[in-house]
Amino acid sequence: MTRTLAAWVFAAGLLSQSGQTPTFRARADLVQIDVVVVDKAGAPVKGLERSAFVLRDRGKEQAIASFDEVSHDAERARASAALPKGAKRDTADNQDAQSGRLVVLVIDDLHIYRGRTDRARDIARSVLTDLGPQSSMAVLFTSGDHSTMLSTDASVLGAAIETLKGRQSWRRPHPAQDGQAPPRIGADMDPLAALDQLSLAGKVSAQDFFDNMSQYKTLQDAARMLGGDDARRKAFVLISEGIGKDLHGLFGAMAPAGDVPQGGLAYAAGDVAALNIVQPSTYHDFALIDMMDAMRRSNVATYAIDPRGKVGSADLLRECSPAPSVPDPCSEGLSDFESPVRQAQSGLQIVSEASGGFAVTDTDDFTGGLAKIVDDLDHYYLLGFYPSDQKGRSYRPLDVRVPGHPEWTLRFRRGYMPEGSVPPPKNATAMTALSAGVLPKGELPLRLGAIPLPGAVGSTRVALAIEVAAPVRELRDADGKLRDTLKYEVLVVNEKKARVRSLGGLEGKLTLSPAQGGEAPPTVSYQVGELVEIPPGRYELRVSATSERLRKGGSVYLDIDVPDLRSPPVALGGLAIAYADGARVPVAPPPLRRPASPLPFAPSLDRVFTASDSLRVYAEGVCRNNGASATLEVIGAAGTRVLSVVPTVSPGDPLRVSAVVPLRGLPPGPYTLRVALTDGSHTAAKDVGFAVR
Repeated sequence: MTRTLAAWVFAAGLLSQSGQTPTFRARADLVQIDVVVVDKAGAPVKGLERSAFVLRDRGKEQAIASFDEVSHDAERARASAALPKGAKRDTADNQDAQSGRLVVLVIDDLHIYRGRTDRARDIARSVLTDLGPQSSMAVLFTSGDHSTMLSTDASVLGAAIETLKGRQSWRRPHPAQDGQAPPRIGADMDPLAALDQLSLAGKVSAQDFFDNMSQYKTLQDAARMLGGDDARRKAFVLISEGIGKDLHGLFGAMAPAGDVPQGGLAYAAGDVAALNIVQPSTYHDFALIDMMDAMRRSNVATYAIDPRGKVGSADLLRECSPAPSVPDPCSEGLSDFESPVRQAQSGLQIVSEASGGFAVTDTDDFTGGLAKIVDDLDHYYLLGFYPSDQKGRSYRPLDVRVPGHPEWTLRFRRGYMPEGSVPPPKNATAMTALSAGVLPKGELPLRLGAIPLPGAVGSTRVALAIEVAAPVRELRDADGKLRDTLKYEVLVVNEKKARVRSLGGLEGKLTLSPAQGGEAPPTVSYQVGELVEIPPGRYELRVSATSERLRKGGSVYLDIDVPDLRSPPVALGGLAIAYADGARVPVAPPPLRRPASPLPFAPSLDRVFTASDSLRVYAEGVCRNNGASATLEVIGAAGTRVLSVVPTVSPGDPLRVSAVVPLRGLPPGPYTLRVALTDGSHTAAKDVGFAVR
């Protein structure tokens, strides 16, 4: 925020609900595709113009109506240079990369050899380190154990990763066959046919079958869950050793560009019977096709990493143990052509490439492979078009090419459903629909902060700061003042995705007037405050808002741990931070029907400051014994204390801790602000990460 904003004064606060929520109209038939382009060496191709691409819908060339080159290089650099490593985010912004990109780390623990647990866990840690700060993430285990909900909190995701244990007790990949019990052999059956039946039954157990189905189902369900956010960048990073099944030709026209489609356009349109070479005939075939359909329709690219690593021909015997007992232990596992290990590696490649990603298999260079995945997610082109043929509601195949560069590889979703995003639940209001997706909506820029404070026994108060940014030119009236009507809603959702609290019908009538001689900046931000009281626990706060003047809506999500501040002998709530020289953002006073914020100032949602800034810090705590004292430290990136301040502790229930922290003299870099409250025997502390630029 700039000091120019301080020249603007908030002249009208929140009013009670009145009128209808505004309706926002836009063309709903825009189809957006994210396209990755890499050269022959696998490096991202940057700087292409709209005219470089040819896009076809069901074979017909389409006019590219919207075009953007997306690069997260700058965001990645800012993130790495901003908050300290591992710092918990205490604010959320629906304009950052974590709101625009979703990565689901799928750990196929059912198909990871237990002897490779440590390697698989190291890979998962690297995925979190490299992609977590720039993505909203979830961790899913195919076993179903220890999975997380979508989060931007690295500590939650990391804790799930640390539970990883390979559950496969042998190296050999699971076979993919439907029979789990010896079939009935009739007396009149041909001896060779009977031998084949016994051979088939001897290779697979019921556990193998259900483990395989669990893998397919996990990916299918996760892809369907993401289907409502078509324009977002979405990816699975699948850590798996694969399944011993030959998938060549199974996905037909879903194969990567350059492969001969087995089912042609008819299969791509949903006609499974169009497969003319590989006819699906087993549970595995149909389950795999359903899984791929879900990925393709939801625009989810899969990037597989095989923790098995490099497997040379001389290693196949070891990696195929135990060998099948019938009919011939040497007929499989020893040759590259028939090895189930090669089938598993190839299957990971086919699944990944058919969904728009790629696989890191048969290599020990996991670092290099993950770097290429990061490149794919960091650099892409976003193409949008309005279909020239609106007829039909079935699945439509897509093709994108860059003529003149056959050596380049393009990765993109190869089809879409004309219905677009998944509709919101029935009876959902327009406001609730803004918070119904797995990712927040960013059309209206929003930021959110939440500060836990002591409440009654069994509950905790949470002070919310909701900040909106809007272009001045769209709010300005003929008298020079800026006016808007903001409507918003607060949803509190627990870990089980159950709604705990809902504050709706909130409306703000605002007028911003310049101080005499003041000049309006291009963008103005303003803040509203709310207070909710909820039991201790882990929650996701979802705030949705609409601007009547901008005719735009948006939402913002924030993960929060709400502590129990009444049970421990010493407890400290969250830290509120503001500029010591006054608010940089106008703040709406609450209406009479709503309680005022318990905070002594409007908290800033900035976490990057300058060395000339001084900060006000405030926290509330509880101490059963008398004589509580507090400390405040600023800790540098090396873990050493660089600044210490003695806060003021005001007695009462709750205790109030306050201090002014000058940043003067601090060099640019990441820091941690730590406040601790103690009674001499017990101590409670809270950290906030920030940066000096």
